[in-house]
Amino acid sequence: MDFNFFDLAIVALYVALVFLSGILMKKYVAGIGDYLVADRTMGFNLGLISMMCTEIGMITYVYYAELGYKAGFASLIIAVPPLLVYFFLGKTGFIIKPLLEMKIMTIPEFFSRRFSKGVRLYVGVLMAVGGILNFGVFPGVEAKFINTVSGIPEEYVLVTMVLLLTLVLVYTLLGGMVSVILTNYIQYVLLSFGMVFITVYGVYIVGWENIVDSVTTKLGDKGINPFFPTLFTGEFGIGFLIWQILEWTAILVAWQAVALRLFSSKDSKTGMKIYKWSGLMFLFRGILPIFWGIMAFAYFTEPVEGLDALPLFIKAIVPPGILGLIFAGLLAASMSTYASYLLSWSSVVSQDIIGVIIKFITKKEMSSERQLMVSRITVAAVMIFIIWWSLFHKLEGYLYFYLQMTGMLFLPGALVSIGFGVYWKKARNAGAYLSFTLGAMPPMLYLFVSEELKNEWASVIGWGGFLLALIGMLVGSLIQNLLSSPKDKMVQS
Repeated sequence: MDFNFFDLAIVALYVALVFLSGILMKKYVAGIGDYLVADRTMGFNLGLISMMCTEIGMITYVYYAELGYKAGFASLIIAVPPLLVYFFLGKTGFIIKPLLEMKIMTIPEFFSRRFSKGVRLYVGVLMAVGGILNFGVFPGVEAKFINTVSGIPEEYVLVTMVLLLTLVLVYTLLGGMVSVILTNYIQYVLLSFGMVFITVYGVYIVGWENIVDSVTTKLGDKGINPFFPTLFTGEFGIGFLIWQILEWTAILVAWQAVALRLFSSKDSKTGMKIYKWSGLMFLFRGILPIFWGIMAFAYFTEPVEGLDALPLFIKAIVPPGILGLIFAGLLAASMSTYASYLLSWSSVVSQDIIGVIIKFITKKEMSSERQLMVSRITVAAVMIFIIWWSLFHKLEGYLYFYLQMTGMLFLPGALVSIGFGVYWKKARNAGAYLSFTLGAMPPMLYLFVSEELKNEWASVIGWGGFLLALIGMLVGSLIQNLLSSPKDKMVQS
């Protein structure tokens, strides 16, 4: 163990505060609305902090730093699409305003209201599979990060993983979204300090000229220009940007962990305002850890694994005492993300798969208390699965691309089906089914190709999924409209 007494004391204090939050907040959770969306009472300031903290974990820093370490300054362009999409959605209310006004708790619930319970069940299955596979790599990557920074031997990765998730499980089971939002305050303070310190102190230690010289010398134009060799053939060229804009629009509309934050807002105006201002925060969420990876590239004289670059860099430059504060911030980030993701994907399983099946069999809605019990059981089940997946799944290619592609098992179909479902009266069940099915095919292909093809074809596979989803919606709806009787068309309208 490389931590001194002060480092350990800081981390222990944070862990104690987390447990206390779960115990104190349990009394405020009376039903499923409190548990999943905090009874829709979240205001702007807390919503902005909570949105930011939900989508920052150790793994966020690791995959962005890997991009910076491998691709240099060119990878900074990745931080731009979320800024544009957040601002556009927050300013216009496109799609998100109608969803907020529907007062739903999960995204698949929309499909039950607009299309059918069958579509909701199908979407729920795709969302659960994609979301849980996405989440499934978090514990392994982050446990290794913790062991590297703290000095815990690598053979204790499994123990670290189980302890971290068990801690999160306890306060998530007790307090649900209320506990998650409360701990975001602590996380925000620690993260803000850590992000500023690593950036400023890192530049001081490594030196700006050394950082620039290392990238230009070792990576050449490819490390500086995202459009090298051309706008259309560069690794981060026009195809990549189109994919990322579509992907981030889908994430902010249909990613359950983000949607739960949106649906926790006290009204649609607050939700839109949270989105509009979140863009600026997400810009720095991308830029700073990518820059840390670039600093690590300049700092190490011998090559290291891309996913190991950031933890090794932090361990090498951060002095004792300060390391405890930064580690507590990173731990806070992961625990908040874990709690949000456990809550998000278990809610899809419990509400949109188990709940739909039970209603189909019994012809009755589950009571709020029964829904709460099922949600808590599925939280534990999801945790067990992701521990197993982290142990046995081998990552290939950029971690960033893997996370994007697993989400794309449902995101293209979700964006197209929600958009057309909200704004096009002729959107039909067949269109939704076909949109999700076709949209999921390219990312499924990505998961099975070689590492070289993963990086080379990621952008084409990315925007291709959205194109196929659009075709599926138009063709499926057209066919169903042609085959429907005039009476059916009047009912569907």
